[in-house]
This record gives sequence, structure tokens and C-alpha cells, in this order.
Amino acid sequence: DIYNNGSTVSVTIENATGGNFEQLTPNPTPAQTTINDSVDTTTATLTASPSVTEGGVITYTVTLSNPAQTPVTVTLSNGQTITVEAGKTQGSVDFQTPANDVYNNGSTVSVTIENATGGNFEQLTPNPTPAQTTINDSVDTTTATLTANPSVTEGGVITYTVILSNPAQTPVTVTLSNGQTITVEAGKTQGSVDFQTPANDVYNNGSTVSVTIENATGGNFEQLTPNPTPASTVINDSVDIVTVSIVSNGNVTEDQQPSFTVKVSQALDRPLTVTLSNGDTVTIEAGKTEVEYKTPAQGDDVYHDADSITLSVTDASVPGATFEKLALGGPATVEISDTISEVVAKLTATPSVTEGGEITYTITLTNKDGLPINNHGALTFTLSDGKTVITVPANGTSGSITVTAPDNVYVGSNPAVVNSIATVAGADVGKFEQLTLDKSPVSTTVTDEPGTPGNPGGNNEGDLVQVTITADQNAVAENVKPSFTVHINQPLDHDLVVTLSNNAQVTIKAGETSAPYTHDAQGDDVYKDSGEISLGINSAVDATGATFENLQLGGAATVQVTDTIDEVLAKLTATPSVTEGGEITYTITLTNKDGLPINNHSELYFKLTDGTTVVVAANSTTGSATATAPDNAYVGTNQPVVNAIDAVSGADAWKFENLNLDKTPVSTQVTDEPGTPGNEGDLVKVTITADQTSVAENVKPTFTVHVNQPLDHDLVVTLSNNAQVTIKAGETSAPYTHDAQGDDVYKDSGEISLGINSAVDATGATFENLQLGGAATVQVTDTTDEVVAKLTATPSVTEGGEITYTITLTNKDGLPINNHGALTFTLSDGKTVITVPANGASGSITVTAPDNVYVGSNTPVVQSIATVAGADVGKFEQLTLDKTPVSTTVTDEPGTPGNPGGNNEGDLVKVTITADQSSVAENVKPTFTVHINQPLAHDLVVTLSNNAQVTIKAGDTSAPYEHAAQGDDVYLDSGEISLGIKSAVDVDGRTFENLQLGGDASVQVTDTVDEVVAKLTASQSVTEGGEITYTITLTNKDGLPINN
Repeated sequence: DIYNNGSTVSVTIENATGGNFEQLTPNPTPAQTTINDSVDTTTATLTASPSVTEGGVITYTVTLSNPAQTPVTVTLSNGQTITVEAGKTQGSVDFQTPANDVYNNGSTVSVTIENATGGNFEQLTPNPTPAQTTINDSVDTTTATLTANPSVTEGGVITYTVILSNPAQTPVTVTLSNGQTITVEAGKTQGSVDFQTPANDVYNNGSTVSVTIENATGGNFEQLTPNPTPASTVINDSVDIVTVSIVSNGNVTEDQQPSFTVKVSQALDRPLTVTLSNGDTVTIEAGKTEVEYKTPAQGDDVYHDADSITLSVTDASVPGATFEKLALGGPATVEISDTISEVVAKLTATPSVTEGGEITYTITLTNKDGLPINNHGALTFTLSDGKTVITVPANGTSGSITVTAPDNVYVGSNPAVVNSIATVAGADVGKFEQLTLDKSPVSTTVTDEPGTPGNPGGNNEGDLVQVTITADQNAVAENVKPSFTVHINQPLDHDLVVTLSNNAQVTIKAGETSAPYTHDAQGDDVYKDSGEISLGINSAVDATGATFENLQLGGAATVQVTDTIDEVLAKLTATPSVTEGGEITYTITLTNKDGLPINNHSELYFKLTDGTTVVVAANSTTGSATATAPDNAYVGTNQPVVNAIDAVSGADAWKFENLNLDKTPVSTQVTDEPGTPGNEGDLVKVTITADQTSVAENVKPTFTVHVNQPLDHDLVVTLSNNAQVTIKAGETSAPYTHDAQGDDVYKDSGEISLGINSAVDATGATFENLQLGGAATVQVTDTTDEVVAKLTATPSVTEGGEITYTITLTNKDGLPINNHGALTFTLSDGKTVITVPANGASGSITVTAPDNVYVGSNTPVVQSIATVAGADVGKFEQLTLDKTPVSTTVTDEPGTPGNPGGNNEGDLVKVTITADQSSVAENVKPTFTVHINQPLAHDLVVTLSNNAQVTIKAGDTSAPYEHAAQGDDVYLDSGEISLGIKSAVDVDGRTFENLQLGGDASVQVTDTVDEVVAKLTASQSVTEGGEITYTITLTNKDGLPINN
């Protein structure tokens, strides 16, 4: 057979029977035979579908010339494999041809067997003949469709776009019905062309444009078919506003024509007819944008009739077209101002009248140009007298009024009546452009009436002036003031001075007809005196001296006066107490409860019950009489003396309205002498006086002790300081010297006061009435004892050493200085304060001498006392500050000028630098600070290791420095910036005692991550078989250089 199946055949005996053997035993050894293969060939042949349409499936089939015993795997040249299952002779596989497309690309596919294995064939040989399949194009239609903007505004662009239903492999040229062509590039499905619509205008003329594809070629399509549907675009009118407006060409006066300009917002291609709000029309010619329009002038007159003409546009049109949008502007106004045409108002008057006659005033309105004055309301003119008012009627040019001329009561010429126009009023006063009041005065002469100046009160033709007086009441009580009224029959131009019969004067003011007069009350009194008050007129004269034409004086007026009953009370008083044998005084006092005077009577005699008579003198209110009190020689009480008023007599005792006698008894106590209460016996008074008002504190003051009468015995006086002084019998005083207060340096002025403790008779006798006087005082004044405060100081120290300042208090007389509070002395530097402790005479303080950093001599330290303070500064009589300066020499510290920074005794000046941040990005400027360990007196110039200089100002201890940034780039180049100090010098050239420079300061510089982008670009389109250029470009978004 054809299979690999050579083998060995082995057979054994399974069973043997018969032969009638006793025992038939088979030999178990097998009998073996080798069967060898003969080599037979099996052929594998490939076949395929002879033809398919693009996008179809080719079926490849392998056919074996013999059935396979095991699966056979056949590998094709296109990479596919076919498996022929065991027991079969054929196997197939499908191959998907490239998808159907629209392009012309039919072809033939040829496939062979590359390898075949399996099937357990003795020999499997592939047939080398290829299996071929023709792939035929299917004819697919590609449609070219034309689209366009559905609508555009006139003057806009229509974009026509050809859309292919499949991408073109080669350029496609599309010809449109409007003659334009559109090219769709290879690889694309669309192409466009712009079409410019007719220019925009202001008229309504929208339309629709329709375009179709006439022809389309290219693209390598199997079939390219134009879509016949037209692309339509509505061309809409853009709503262009045509604005027609009117403007004023400026204001005019009433005699000028108002002018306007009618405008259109753009020049049109045809004439524009504009209708105005007054019905007139104007035409703006084609190509122009404005035209002038005038109205008639208002006309000149004398009235305020400034006005305005307002015109607006109501319509505008052109022939043969309508506007897309017509906007009409707002109204325009021409203000019409008045020309000022003056109207003069002039006053005339009757030239002369008799007093009391009629004066006619006339106002006349005129215009110099004769313009009519006939369109106004009534005008009211007030003359300068403030009373006369003339009305010019509405639309009239004149008006008059008649007034009565003054008519006075005086003899003599009258002043002329002068008037002028003062003001004008009326609803239409403001209507006149200029109403001028001619204020020239007009004068009317007023002649006097005949009178009889020498015959006042007689029958004559003069004006009567009658002056009368009336009482305002019929009767008054004597304590009431009666009032009268003086009258005149008419008001006068001047004050009238009326002299009454009591010579009192009353003035009736000009313009008034009466004046009051209050007469003195008869007077309330205690006497009977009712009666009447009659008051007449003596004279009446003009206050200016003018003479009346006809003056008449009326008769007197009378008021009855009645008594009021006022009681007078007569009251008796007496000495309340007397020592036996003393004088008792009895007094009668007349009083009225209302305090009315009792001063108009003759002597009154009052008889007391003991027969004593007390006389009250004429016109007086009191009278007294004395009587001796009883007196006896015994110690003991006495009966009081009692008395009362018994009766009164005298010529005027009955003149009083009501004289009452108060008959209440009065009592006088009579005391025993001496020693009874109320009678202390004979007075002995002891007093002390100072012999001087004041003494100095180191002087003894003296005093004198006095007694008011010489005594029979010595008087021993004990003073308030327990000292005793004796006034000798028969004397009235004795001296006493007090100790001095004592001298010191403090203000302790004061006083020494010395009184009397007691005074006793040297024999022990008791005084009836002993009185001790008050203390006597002597002022004690300070003597001025100077205390001098003096400053001393250490004479010399090394700079930075200790200076001891001491204040010492001294008194030239060696007086103690031990009674004061703490004293604080401030020295002239304003800072150093030395305290002298309470009750002390000296105080010290130690201060550090100046210490500078420079080599060379130092200024001495000079101090003096400036001020002193303390609660007891003012306690000293004279505390003098010795302000003599004290000087301390300050020697320089040893240093090594040539060895700055070395170990020496000079003052260290250490200059260092620090970084203000530990790190910065490469695009940031790092900042450093240069420090000095102490502020200096001068500027310090520091040179850095990069030769930059920084100045630390005098008094400062640091200065900033900003280093340049490393610079931003795209490369990895982090690092550090290190900055040190090269030198430091005093700006004035001074040498430092000990200058030390610090080490470097470092700032780490970190990279900023600046991205570099590598971007690939390629030719956008090539023809098949053309060259494609690939380009790599490196860029940084911040434009940093990429060149390293």
C-alpha cells in the first residue's frame, strides 16, 4: 500500500486438540515474520476558485491522491494552512479578498503549496502547479454632491462644497453650473470654492441662488456620478440702517430765520425725499448727505416771547425702492431768543396844589422804536412813598391815580410832594424784554392854607388841633396811682409835648392820638387825709418848634382820693435785766405792719402804769425814758420791775387813722452783784503779744504778757510752754524771751505760737471774772544756707574701661546735710544718673567708657551736672549744682593694625555673609546678606569674591546683595553659587583694631524642568510612488535655546 506500515508478524499456538495424545502440549515460542514497505508516492494538489468579485472569498482546496491515515497539514504560500483529516482526501480554507471598494483595482491571485506533512504516507509530494484566482472589480458608484450655505447676507460669501461619498485616490475636478470649478484633493472627500454675492446695499432685494454640478472627473473611481440636486442659497438682505435726521444750525434771535440741516447717514444712489413734522418736504440729492431747511423769522416786539422751533423727520423715501431699515432721528430744536426792545415807564404829576388838594399821577409806557405795547396784563406801579399805586390796564400804555396832598396843622410853607416810580408788579412784568422804570422824581408844590397864627383856638380857617385830658377812673384809694389820658383830635406829623398843670410833661408820638400819664399816688399813710387830685393842661407845643394854625386846650380832669385805714401800734419794751442799782430803759415804738412812714405828727406823750412818761418826738417813731433799778446791800434775789402803757395824749393823738396801745406788761430782772449768773463781777483779762511779727531761724523771739488793769498783788502767769512770767503788783505787763528755732540747710520756716495756760494771784485770792487771751504767734523765716553739689570723675581709663562719677554735697559752714530724701542727679549726657541716698552727702555710679573699633586716639569723655530731681530737692534752702565739667581721658586699646583678624586686644569687627535661602531654581536670583557684628560709626564698604561691592550703612548691621541668576535652560546643569568676602574697608579710611572676615556662603542651584518636545511631521500628501519626508523638530514652549 502507500502507507508506512512495515512490521513484524508474530504468531503463537493458542490451543491444540485431538490426536488422542495423553498430553498434547503447544510450544509457546512465537513464529515471527518481517513485512517490509514498498515506497509508493501520494500527491497533494492545490486548487482554488477560478474567479471572485472584489471583497469575495477564495476557497483553496488540497486534494490527496490517496486518503490520509493521519491528519495532513498543508502550508500555503500565502501563509494559510489546510488540514486534511484522517481518512479523507481533501481539505479547504477560505481566503478573504480585500474589501470591495469604489476604485478600479481588479487583479489575479496565485498561491502554491509550500509544505505538506502527515497522513502516514510512504511519500507525500506537493504538486507545484499554482492555484490562480481572478479578482474582478464590482462597479460601485461614487456620488459627488454639491452643498452650499443655506443662506448668506447680501455682500457675503457663499461657500460651495463638493462632498464625495468615497475618498478620491487622485484629484477630482468638479465643474459647477456657475462656471466655477472645485478640486477635491487625492485622499480627501471634500473640496470647496467661495462665491462672492453682489455688494451689500440699503434696499430690500434679497434673492435665491441655485447651482448644480455640470461635470465631475478623476479620483480613479469605478463610477463617479454627480448628484443632480442643486445647492440653493438664500441671499438675505443685511438690515442696513439708513438714518435720516435733522439738526439745528444754531440758535437765532426773534428777527432771524431759524435754520436746520436735514442729514442722511450715507450718500444714496438716488434722491431722498424727506417729510418734516411741519408738513414741508426737502430733497437730498443723490450722492449727497445733507440739505439746509429754513423757517420764517418769528418777528421783533417788546415782550419776552423767546421760543423754540422743534422739527423732526416723519418720513423719507427714494423712487423705485424701499429701505431695508429706515431710522428717523429725534427732533431738533432752534432756540429763538428775544432781541431786547426797551419799554420805559415814566411818571408825571400835577405841578402844584393847595394843601389837602388833589395830585394826579400818571404812568406812561413808551418804546423808542414805536413798537406796539398792547399784549400784556395789568401792571401795578408802586411809587416811592410806598403807598401810591398806579395801575396800567391790560394792553394799555398809561394809567393814573389821584391822591390827596398833605394837609398839616402847622403855619408856614409845606415841603413839596416828591414821588418817583419805586417798583412794578404784575403777572406780565417779566413778559417785557426790558421794562425800565424811569425813577426820575416828580415834584408837586403844596401851598399853605390861610390861618391865624396869633389866634390859636379862635375862629380861623386853620386846621384845628385840640388837646384834652381825661381821668381813667372816678376815684382811687390814697395808696393807688390815678392814671390819666392826654388826647389830640388827630395824629400829627411831629411829636406833641404837653405840659400838665403839675408841670409834668407827656409826649404824644407823631402819628398817634393819645398818651397815658400816671400821677403819683397821694400816698398810703397812717393819717386821716382823704381829698381829690385835679390835673389840667398848661400848654402843648410841637417838638420841632412848628406853630399850629389852630390850637385849643381842654379843661382839667379830676379823681377822688379815699382814705385806707392803716393801724399804728404803740409798743413798750424795757431792759430785760440789770444789776441792782442799774438803769432800766423804757422805749415806746410806733410801727405799721406795712412799713408806712409815721413822720407827720406832733409830740405824743405815753403814760406808763408806774407814772413814768415816755415822749415820742414830733414826726418820730420812738421815744425812751430811764429809771433806776432797786439796789440793796444783801446777797439774794430781787423782785422784777413790771410796767405797761396806760394812756396816750398829744395834739395829734387823734390824727391817726387808727392808733392802738399795746398794753402788754414788760418785766426787768434785777440781779445781785457780784457772782450771780449773768454778772461775773469785775473783769481781769490776761493776754500775750509777740514783740515782732517774724524772726530768722537763728534769732530768739520775744513776747510781752499783759493784764488789763494793775493789781494789788503779783500775778503769776504760766505760758503754754510751761514757762512762768510774773507781772508785778501795780504793773500791767512783763517780758518773755523764747529759744531760737536753730540754723540748718533745709527750708523749715514756720512759726512759734505761745499762749497762756493759767494766771493766779500770788496770794491765792480768787478773781470775780478772770479771762485769758489767745496765743501770740511769731513767724520764723529761713536763713539761706547753700549746699553745693559737685561732680568728680576718674581722670583716665582705657577705652571700654570703667569711669566712676561721684556727686558730693557740702556746706561752707559745715552744717549737717542729713535730713533729706534720695536725690537723683542727671549728668549732661542725659543718660547717666547718680543717686545720693536719703540723708547722705555723696553718691557714685560707674559707667563704661566709649570703646570703638578703630585704631587711634579717642575723644575724652566730658560730663557735668545737668539736673537734680527728688521729692526733697525743694527742701533745701539753696541747692547749687556746680556745673563745672569733669573730663576723663580715654586711651586706645592695644591692637595690631597690620594684623586684622589676628588674636589681639583690639575690638573685633567681624564681617560675614549668609545666603538668604538654601537653594534657588536656576532662573531665580539668589540673595545674600552681608553682616557685621556691631553697628559702626561710618559706612563699611564690603568687596565680595565676585568683586561686587555692598555698603553697610553707619548704624546698621547688615546689607542685602542680589546675585545674578544662573539662567534658565533646557539642560541638566544644577550646581551651586558660592560667594565670599574679599575685603571690608571703612568709608572714611579708618583702620580697624581687629577686622575678621567670615567664610563663603553657598546657595544650591536646582534645575527647572524645561521640557524639550521632539515632534514628527510628514508630507501631508504625495502621489502614489512619490517621496514622503519625515521631519523631527525639537522645541521648548518658553523659547529657551536648544544649542548645547
